[in-house]
Amino acid sequence: MMNNSFIIKNLLDKDEDTRLEFKADVSQTSIGKIVTSLINTEGGDVVIGVNDHKEVIGLEHAERKLATLQRTLLEDIKPEAPISFQIINYKGNDVILISTWEGANKPYQFKSIIYVRENTRTKISDASSIANLIAERKNADFHWERRTVLGADIEDLSQREIEKTIVLYKERNSKVTIEDNEDFLIQTGLIKNNNLTNACVLLFANTPVRFIPQSPIRITVFPGRETGDTFIGDRLLNGNLFENIIDTLEYLDIVFGKTIEVVDNLRTEKQNYPHLAIREALMNAVVHRDYNSVNSFLQISVFSDRTEISNYGTLPEGITIKDLKKEHNSILRNPDIAQICFTRRYIEMLGSGTLRMINDCKVNGFKQPKWEESEKTFKVVFEGVKHKNSNEGVSEGVNEGVKYLSFEGVNEGVNKALNDVLSIIRNNPELNTTEIANQIGKGISTTERYLKVLKDENLIVFLGSPRTGGYVLKAHLDNLK
Repeated sequence: MMNNSFIIKNLLDKDEDTRLEFKADVSQTSIGKIVTSLINTEGGDVVIGVNDHKEVIGLEHAERKLATLQRTLLEDIKPEAPISFQIINYKGNDVILISTWEGANKPYQFKSIIYVRENTRTKISDASSIANLIAERKNADFHWERRTVLGADIEDLSQREIEKTIVLYKERNSKVTIEDNEDFLIQTGLIKNNNLTNACVLLFANTPVRFIPQSPIRITVFPGRETGDTFIGDRLLNGNLFENIIDTLEYLDIVFGKTIEVVDNLRTEKQNYPHLAIREALMNAVVHRDYNSVNSFLQISVFSDRTEISNYGTLPEGITIKDLKKEHNSILRNPDIAQICFTRRYIEMLGSGTLRMINDCKVNGFKQPKWEESEKTFKVVFEGVKHKNSNEGVSEGVNEGVKYLSFEGVNEGVNKALNDVLSIIRNNPELNTTEIANQIGKGISTTERYLKVLKDENLIVFLGSPRTGGYVLKAHLDNLK
């Protein structure tokens, strides 16, 4: 786990304000009021274990205190809010950091009372403030992600991805009651008036591109320093949001490669890129992307000297590039998508992503990321984060483990998935569809399509009864004859 003490140092350099408060010790009621006020205002941080003079005094039994505090806040703040909790050791002292985004379902209440933040004060909301909070919530309902999708229904969704989300959702909300997958989607606002929202389709659809043509992620590996007609690798990822994130990170692992070192007869592997920083940049692009236009895109370009992650949509009003280099307000363009990504633990901490990117690049010996903004696009550039040095090496790296066989009529991404399935069946014969889906991290419907291609190619066969049987390679059967 990364040492996040730099975040505490950054916060200690600031004075208390609308988005920051220091507390010497845990007072559940006091902290509940403060956190609720932050959610209703601009989001922010509470650092516990720091006195009024900004001296870090730390907390005894921090884990026990955090467990009790976390349970209280998650149960007593309504509606459900995006709150992250972490114990950080700063110069030998344990402190608790509580972070939250500005909420998208205002007004929020703590023990049935609405609180707001005014400068450094937390106060009970008056009638005027409540009216403003309700107006903000109504305006949020017109955002792209909350519009409904004509022609899409729950059968178009990956039930496995929904179920994985429910498991993690219940871990944070132990008292919640969920009847089934559809009930979960209704409770989280992803189904409105019996219709799936854009956010729901983007997150969970088996083939979201059917309904949202701008949903794919494209990754292109260029041989030199400029774009052009020649490229080493080019992938268009058409899965749901979770499939695309997994496939993107797996592909980049291959593109960047690893360095193998042997010290005292011990073999170690080190990634050739700042993994956490790239992951944070990818999540920022996914969550903050402007999906409202069919011209929207998310493009990852890997060159011989840098990597660029570009997406459609500029910074929200009130945020500048300069702000990204310090603790800043997080204004969410797609709060429903962000909330589910947080539930799925793709977003580990709230509000400190760009700081973590900067620190991860520094720790791993890379230059600080550069952010660039144009009229309709936003880009983060990682100088020195590059593919392998020679074209031959790159081709080997990109293709290593990606294609064992080439299947006519399918793109490179599907080719890789098909070969992954073949490899799994080769090494673990007689797995069923669900077991194979779990191993490749895809939905049941997607896995079934892969299996059909392999059966049509006469490469695999199903043995046994539908209930207890599984798949084996056709070649294994031929060898037994």
